[in-house]
Amino acid sequence: MDLSTRQEIEPFFECACLPKTRAADHLYRFGYRIVGTDTVVAAIEIPARLLEEAVSSNLTLSCRLTPDGDVIPEASFENSGASSTGVCPLPLDQLIRATLAPQNIHMEEATTANLKTMLQRLEQSANVVRDALARKAGS
Repeated sequence: MDLSTRQEIEPFFECACLPKTRAADHLYRFGYRIVGTDTVVAAIEIPARLLEEAVSSNLTLSCRLTPDGDVIPEASFENSGASSTGVCPLPLDQLIRATLAPQNIHMEEATTANLKTMLQRLEQSANVVRDALARKAGS
């Protein structure tokens, strides 16, 4: 093929869901197509359940706390520097209010001992923040 007639290609990804099939039978299609067209140059189809198992087995979910008290959930893949938050930060006090809402305490079957442990940890955390403020003021 002459260099002047070569067409550019681009990667693509799509869910190839066949009509009237269960979600477990869906496929994901990865490949390359000619830019600006639906002409596929090369593609591979992978069953959705296999891809989802592979992704979830290497996925680590965590959260971090910012200095101003926002809790930020994060997802990252093992052996990769890539991570994503995907959601807005939630202030720590809102998270605690949601956790301690009567319907949540009932659903989680929180005991008095659980709540006392939470209070103790929150008090210890508040003391750590007070110590940090004192160090900041002293420097």
